[in-house]
Amino acid sequence: MIPHTEPVDDYTSPARLAEQYSDATKLKIRQETHRLYTERRISFLEWVTERLDIRPGMTVVDVGCGRGIYHPLFKRRGARVIGVDRSLGMLEESPDGCLGVVGDAQALPLPDAICDRAACNHVLYHVPDQPLAMKELRRIVRQGGRVVMATNGARNNERMYEVARLAAADLGRTEMFPRSSPFRLEDAERVRAVFPNVRVQIFENAFRFPEAEPALRYWRSMRDDPELEAAMRPRIDEIIRVEGSFRVPLVAGCFVAET
Repeated sequence: MIPHTEPVDDYTSPARLAEQYSDATKLKIRQETHRLYTERRISFLEWVTERLDIRPGMTVVDVGCGRGIYHPLFKRRGARVIGVDRSLGMLEESPDGCLGVVGDAQALPLPDAICDRAACNHVLYHVPDQPLAMKELRRIVRQGGRVVMATNGARNNERMYEVARLAAADLGRTEMFPRSSPFRLEDAERVRAVFPNVRVQIFENAFRFPEAEPALRYWRSMRDDPELEAAMRPRIDEIIRVEGSFRVPLVAGCFVAET
């Protein structure tokens, strides 16, 4: 899955996860926004795939694969791909030629040492027991393999949330966006408890919106709040009038661990 930030109470709520990920509708909007409105034309998906160092004949397991947007890149490098996701609705949209398995990252329905590479991209902040999920990733990868876990940094999307905070204040509301994500690039020590040799790699980018609507469409895909959105619009319009565009810095990256 491609990167986003939500208040911490929403990350593992079953109702919230079902609302966001029972099918790919909202995720597609965010992925399309990254494709159309980011400054760097280097694909984050390509960047993460390079860090997996996939070679022909390898088996790659993609945990929390969503609709499988990484899978064509993995297959292009000659890999056999297994996608695992809790949502059957997501798996039904994954590319042909990849094995889809319904399962929980905390108890992967796969045997030990089944793969050469494991990916878990923008997933672990949705998992209640992250150490258990990381141990499961380590379990399924053969000795000498690699695990890559992509996530966001603490400052990711902060300007979007600052506009939301100001708009909420305009309405007399007290929402604080965002509260801390439960799994960030800054949490390397937590990862080292399972993968002592982990490396952190950073990918900085930015949205640049020429008008308010695509920014608000992205926002709407995360939280449908017409009143707040209406208050955000004039603030974004004013930024675009003054600066020429609405620029929102993005900070993402991945943990790379050898097994």
